[in-house]
Formats: sequence, structure tokens, C-alpha cells
Amino acid sequence: MDSEEVMVEMEETGKSSDSQPGLRIILIGEREAGKSAVGNAILGSKVFDAVGVRTREAVKWQREVAERQVTVVDTPGWEWFPSRGSSLGVRREIVRGVSLCQPGPHAVLLVVPLSFSFTKRERQAAEEHVELLGERAWGHTVVLFTVKGGRLKDATLEEEVEESEELQGLVERCGGRYHALYGRSRKGHDAVAELLEKLDNMVAKNRGKLLSSEEVLEEAREKEEEEERRHQEEDREREEDLRRVKEALRELEMEEVTEEVQGEGGEATEVSTRQQRGRRRYTDEKSDTVVESISADPTHLTWSDLRAIRDQRCKTQ
Repeated sequence: MDSEEVMVEMEETGKSSDSQPGLRIILIGEREAGKSAVGNAILGSKVFDAVGVRTREAVKWQREVAERQVTVVDTPGWEWFPSRGSSLGVRREIVRGVSLCQPGPHAVLLVVPLSFSFTKRERQAAEEHVELLGERAWGHTVVLFTVKGGRLKDATLEEEVEESEELQGLVERCGGRYHALYGRSRKGHDAVAELLEKLDNMVAKNRGKLLSSEEVLEEAREKEEEEERRHQEEDREREEDLRRVKEALRELEMEEVTEEVQGEGGEATEVSTRQQRGRRRYTDEKSDTVVESISADPTHLTWSDLRAIRDQRCKTQ
């Protein structure tokens, strides 16, 4: 980025010098969706990272656009394809991004690239990340499609949305609000001005209400604490289940050794003693895998279940 393009970040005022109120926007979306490019287009300057540079933390810039102050917060993108979703760090940065535009954003732009087919998995990931900002966030969200040059050569944006069940469902969650920014601007078409007009209409419909930063941060804190409590409880339950399984296995082993001793006239054979020691050692060392070796609920194990575990275990010794 050239030095002439570097802009000193201004303090948030909420309103510009004239009577027209300011506008605060937060951008969210998956990686490489084009969020930074969208922010640059809205502010009319290359203040955010260039295309291809990964955004790693929430960043705020503010400029005067159409005679009013517009604040845009860019956030890191999530990975939609891993089974475990985005990292905790990405989620926290998205939530932190709301705090960068106090007292809260007017609009959330959910940036979706129309570079390939939009899948159910992508829709679920998008919905999960919008709801990081609370259920009320849907009333402040607009789906913003980023469109490369020839993507809609044979179809309109409306047709593209109507033909995709997942895109249509996502747009419906946002009250039917969507817009598109194209890689190449079309002659006589100011997509940014149209976008700002749509955002103003949404703000008016919301009667100027913001997505409160304070409420979003409080809800996020409560969710994180609740999730931590749930994980701790699951760990405690798992440890208790393993303890019960180990005790039950040992009881079964002692019972069988006693039967062997009694069947041999009160004298345990060397083989029986060696088997008992081996089983006990296996139970101590491999207790973490015992529960996973069966599909039943470990808190409802029967003697038959335990014998099955024992038999399978002895085969591997």
C-alpha cells in the first residue's frame, strides 16, 4: 500500500458534520469471500488489505462517503470446510469487531462469493456466524454477493438466487435483503450508492436501532462461559464413566479368578494368576479406550457387555 493511501483512523463520532447521520457497518464472511475488497469499495480507498492477503484480526476504518461518515469494520473469515468449523480466535474477532464501532453497527454485511456453487454446509456456517452476534442480528443483516466478471453472463442475480435453495434460504433469513458488487463496475451503474441506499432503508425500517455492542459482547461472554461449563461437565461425566467401567471390569475379573480357584480345589494355577495380572494392567493402562470399544451407553453396561469387552481384549494380548 502506498503512503498516500494510508489513512489515519478517525475517532468514532456517530454523526458527520452535517445533519445526515453516520453509518456503521461490520463485514463478515468466509475466507476469500472478498470482504476487504468490499470495504475498500464502500470507503472509496484501499485502506484494507489487498486481495489475497488474509485478514487476521478485526480492523476499523472510517471515511466521509456521500457527505457523511461511514465506518467499516473488516473481520477475519472462517473456514467453512473443516468439520469443526472456524477457530475460536476467528469467532472472538468477529464479536470483537462489533465493539470497534460503538455503540454498535447499523448493518451487518454477510459477504458471499458467487464464484462457485453455494452448498448447504456453507449456508450453515454463515448462519452460525451471524448468530454469534445474537438472534437480533438477522434484522440488521444484508447478504452481499461478490460477483466476478463473467459469473452471471447467462443469468441475472435474481435468477441465481431463485435457482439455489441454499441462497434463497439464506436471503430469507435476512428478510429478503441482498445486493451485489461486481469485480468490474458496469457503465452507468453505481453499486455502492445503491448498497448504501438499501442500508439506509433497512436502518429506517429498524427505526434507527443499532445492534448493541454491549449486548452482543455480554451474550457472547455468557455463551462462552456456558460452553466451558458444558465441556467441564462432559469431562467429569466421562471420567466417572471410565471409573465405573474399570471397577466393574476388576470385579468381573476377581469373580472369574475366584471361580477358577474354587474349581481347582482352592489352588489358583499360574496361568490364572498371570491372566488376572495382565487383565488388571490392561484395564489400568487402556481405560480411556474401553468406553469407545462399545456403542452402548457406558453408564448402562451389563455383565454381558463387560464380558464382551474382556473377551475382545484378551484376544489382543
